[in-house]
Amino acid sequence: MKNLAMNPYLPLWEYIPDGEPRVFGGRLYIYGSHDLAGGEKGFCPGDYQVWSAPLEDLGDWTCHGISLARSAVPEMTEDDAMAAPDVVRGPDGRYYLYFNTNRQKVCRVGVSDSPEGPFELIGVVRLPNGTPYEDYKMFDPGVLVDDDGRIYLFVGFCMPGPVPKRFKGKPCPFAPTSLGFELESDMMTIRRGPVPILPGGNVTEGTGFEGHGFYEASSPRKIHGRYVMVYSSEQTHELAYALSDAPLRPYRFMGMLVSNADLGLKGNTHPCMPFGNNHGGLAELNGEWYIFYHRHTSGQEASRQGCAEKLPRRTDGWFGQAEITSCGLNGGPLPADRTYEASYCCCLTSPAILPERYTTRSCRRGEEPHLYQESAGDGTALYIHYIANIGSGTVVGYKYFSFDAPVQLKLTLRGVGRVGITVHTDRPNGPCIGQAEEKLLGCWQDMTVHLVPLHGTHALYLRFEIADGLQFASFAFVPGEERSKI
Repeated sequence: MKNLAMNPYLPLWEYIPDGEPRVFGGRLYIYGSHDLAGGEKGFCPGDYQVWSAPLEDLGDWTCHGISLARSAVPEMTEDDAMAAPDVVRGPDGRYYLYFNTNRQKVCRVGVSDSPEGPFELIGVVRLPNGTPYEDYKMFDPGVLVDDDGRIYLFVGFCMPGPVPKRFKGKPCPFAPTSLGFELESDMMTIRRGPVPILPGGNVTEGTGFEGHGFYEASSPRKIHGRYVMVYSSEQTHELAYALSDAPLRPYRFMGMLVSNADLGLKGNTHPCMPFGNNHGGLAELNGEWYIFYHRHTSGQEASRQGCAEKLPRRTDGWFGQAEITSCGLNGGPLPADRTYEASYCCCLTSPAILPERYTTRSCRRGEEPHLYQESAGDGTALYIHYIANIGSGTVVGYKYFSFDAPVQLKLTLRGVGRVGITVHTDRPNGPCIGQAEEKLLGCWQDMTVHLVPLHGTHALYLRFEIADGLQFASFAFVPGEERSKI
């Protein structure tokens, strides 16, 4: 029996953002950076780890352990970050890892005989004379091995707006565009480049990229003979894409693939989740194309989890913007017949949540509802996951479930005082199909909501009232009786 493949696709206790999906030997591999729960140590403080799942069961994940330890990276300081990596299979059949750290300019290269690693560092991307390339920071490398065996490397970080004060009067380490290179067969030596690829936010005028200039996160693919560049735009919460007829020729802006707050989806201007930066790539899985991205937890930007969505197709055959869901890689709606942890939500809104993006400069979990992880407190290595700091007007949503029999919801909550809940279908303000009120006593306790029968595929939204500082751990669909409309 196949496992459910929900968002986030890895266990809730794992934080692998910046995920680059790669398919090798019938398995989906995820290469990303490594955040920690809570985010107190900032971006990417962990060692690189590799996870994979078989294509026939995308909910059956295996952790292959540490693929490259921080201690193996030269000149790595304790407060440095091992940023987003990429891995490709070289023409020689071995697997090559590319990455850059926050405090270094160079792009480092590792190699392994297997896609899960471990990877051995073999050098840095270098000029033909053997010296490291350090004209510009080689941030967020993305690599493409073309059908003819030629190797292309894409990097970049473009800061929209004025040049930061710390770079005034000296060379800025960031180019105004993303950069592309062709590499020699050794996978490290530059044959050609740098070549400007995508315009950054300061140089988009007249390019077609206005408002969606390159920010970071180059992720190249070749699809149907065309070269596709996925990237994080100057909006930061969105992954966009561009097309070209050749790897190092001009690219044309094509649109958004996903926003981790559904901003821009069908004209939406209101974030459906607390949001921050974004990074990911494309993968074709079982005949469908998916976009991988990450979401944010813990009330700040540096505790991120990987998610994925199936992409809709436009009339021209290319990709439209995906809707963020709880279903992820599941291939269809989730069955309304079991228990789910509340943290699989794809909608979390509240009057208390600021409409601005998360940042690492402040933590908002003292004031806003957020996804949270705490130790089980029983001497084990287990964790409890829940939505914390729920107040009046908070809405928690899940898309989508398949209903085929009457059910009721059993919610597991923790708080003090009376809480009221209404359950809505299809939209946050959609038809009310259930309501209940309960007095909470400060410990985890269950609350039952009887639902009007549903059939087919529906989203569920839970609206909380008369609550402050409430915690929501899980909900279960249990058999119910036929009930009339509320």
